[in-house]
Formats: sequence, structure tokens, C-alpha cells
Amino acid sequence: MKGDYVMSKISCTVTNCFYNRTNGCTAPAIKVDGKKAFESRTTNCDTFIQQKPGMMSSVDKPRQRTEISCAATNCVYNKEKRCDASDILVNGKNAKGPVETCCSTFKFHD
Repeated sequence: MKGDYVMSKISCTVTNCFYNRTNGCTAPAIKVDGKKAFESRTTNCDTFIQQKPGMMSSVDKPRQRTEISCAATNCVYNKEKRCDASDILVNGKNAKGPVETCCSTFKFHD
């Protein structure tokens, strides 16, 4: 753990993301957006960068744990704008921008 926040393991199906390696994430931290989200498809991974020819992350393997800042305050896993889930799934196969991705772990709280 870093500070008082959970470091989450990220599984990611966005294989055309600059940070994706073997369905994991190499980013040192990510931001999930979805301030007014009420379901997973109204969230997105704001850290997504579309992989372009010649661009390559210098990190070869996915990180085991990543800090996640989260604007989806309606999610049960959101604790003080940080994700408290131990594992998350980011989806968005063939995304061209962050809005075509989502945090499938999002769960609306009443």
C-alpha cells in the first residue's frame, strides 16, 4: 500500500493502449473518470493513450499494483477519490480515446 490507499491490480482488455502489456497496465498510476457515473459504461480510463506506430512504453511487464485516482464518486469502491478495490477490470477493445474505455469494476452505491 502507498499511504492509506489500496494499490490495485489492473486487468485491461484495451490492447491498443500505450500502457497495456499482456492485458495488464504499465502506467505508474491511472485516473478513472466518471463524476456522474451510474453504471460502468459511464466511466472511463482517463490515462488511456492510443498506441501509435513507433511509440512504445519502456516498461515491459504490467505493474502488480497501481494507485488509482477515481472521480466516480458514486462507486462503492471510491474512498476519498481513490479506488479501494483490490483488483479492477478496464475494458474498451479497439478504443480510440478515453471515452471508449470503462471501468467494469464500477458498482453504483445507493
